[in-house]
Amino acid sequence: MNKQELEKLFYDLVAVKSDTGTVREQDAESFILTWLGELDYFKANPELFGKYQLHNDPLDRSIIWGLRKGRGPDTVILLHHHDVVDSFDYGVLKELAYRPEELIGQISQADINQDTKQDLDSGNWIFGRGTADMKAGAAIHMMLLKEYTQLDDFSGNLLLLSVPDEESLSQGAREGASLLRQLKDKHNLEYVMCIDGEPHERDDQGRAVFYEGSVGKTMVVVYVRGKKTHIGHIFQGINPSHILSEIVAQTDMNTVFSDVVEGEVSPPPSWSFMRDTKEQYDASIPESAGGYFSVLTLTQTPKDILENTKKLCEQAFDAVVKRINQHYTNFREMGDQPMEVLPWQTNVLYFSQAFEQAQKDSGDDFIQAYDQTIIDIVQDISDGKTNIPDSNMKLISVTLDYIKDKSPKVVIAFSPPYYPHIANLDFKDLPDKAKNLGLQLMEYAKQNLDQDYVRKHYFMGISDLSYVALNDAESVVPYIEKNMPHWNRTYTIPFKDLEAIGVPIINIGPWGKDYHKFTERVYRDDVLEYTPKLTKFTIEYLLSNRS
Repeated sequence: MNKQELEKLFYDLVAVKSDTGTVREQDAESFILTWLGELDYFKANPELFGKYQLHNDPLDRSIIWGLRKGRGPDTVILLHHHDVVDSFDYGVLKELAYRPEELIGQISQADINQDTKQDLDSGNWIFGRGTADMKAGAAIHMMLLKEYTQLDDFSGNLLLLSVPDEESLSQGAREGASLLRQLKDKHNLEYVMCIDGEPHERDDQGRAVFYEGSVGKTMVVVYVRGKKTHIGHIFQGINPSHILSEIVAQTDMNTVFSDVVEGEVSPPPSWSFMRDTKEQYDASIPESAGGYFSVLTLTQTPKDILENTKKLCEQAFDAVVKRINQHYTNFREMGDQPMEVLPWQTNVLYFSQAFEQAQKDSGDDFIQAYDQTIIDIVQDISDGKTNIPDSNMKLISVTLDYIKDKSPKVVIAFSPPYYPHIANLDFKDLPDKAKNLGLQLMEYAKQNLDQDYVRKHYFMGISDLSYVALNDAESVVPYIEKNMPHWNRTYTIPFKDLEAIGVPIINIGPWGKDYHKFTERVYRDDVLEYTPKLTKFTIEYLLSNRS
């Protein structure tokens, strides 16, 4: 591979401001599509590349794809995303964030730590927005595709997929699953591996890492409907903030949500948001409160997470009821009044149960109100008044409004985005080549590159690899579909396409640091030498006759 050509392409890609969630993503799509169209192979075979427009996307974004067809059905997928987070954190250097060669002369004047300063002084790191995450991986994939299009004879197929929206809701990768299935059927492809190019972090021994899986992410929403009352008659109501606070205490950083797989452990969850729903002050307790936290998974399914969350919510609700009854007993004793027990009972529901009850109690009136709420939410999101995770509170509130039983209750739901965990060790009947790839890569890196690589089962940064297969579907699909208020209205996942693709994965990316920070950087030697060679070795190993 021509290093100078790769370096130029990399810098050209970084220069394209493809901020996620904006129309600027289209600029990267136009760049990549034009670049592909200028290759002789695609000039001769225009039907083998193109853009796949996302459905109902207000930003009109697209997946860019290119297929180098060879002999036989075996196909390796090169997957990357072309969006980046914005550059606001660069402050006065914002305009230089996309121009690494100019940025490096200015960043030394900023307040940087010792590790960053050492990397800056070494001259072997490329700084800038998207350099690590993940324009480097994109450039490497594009150059490899070009190299294979120039071969006269090629055994197998190489499919490049460049997707938008990875940094937000991964709409590109989700719809990419449908595109992969269409291309598979149209061109008689047999997917043998999907290679992502996300950056890696070195382990404690300084060894490079590649990943044969990707962590999952499930966002749990907890909504509490209390009993509103004036603060002067506080025991006539129950404060939802009290219940929610106890739920947070029971769940935050609770390792019951952590998975362990061969020494790799997923971090326990922490709450991203919690508050009551009062919009202005009055002398009453709030009627409701809610929030959400994310569970990173290696093995737990949505079914497991619902069950664990419900158990902890019930324990929290029980503790609050017991506590306020004790307070009430003390209060009445202070006034020489006879003892009474408050009427509150623990009541924790899944969203599916609440939705079914609302339909049973209110029928079409509820469905019409729910659908109108969705319409209002879509407009509010567009206007910047809310976001998808927060908007679940409104949908749950509307659902409870149409249930006849007005007693205090807790509702557990899921919010987009949902990322299924994926790992090659979970595949049944994994082909020998996929099983042996890790050992082959480590041996190749040591003998040919003098580099020490280790393999891990899970990339912990969350990635689009979650959408190229689906295991444990029976514990995933019905629990997500029925307990996600936005499901099939503003958000969906083509689960059947994920199952139909069912391709093993590996992440081979350059060494990067400080993703999403103004000190984001990528290791130059990895970009220009090691990662391209490792990725090419992987392609040739998988598509050769070697086992």
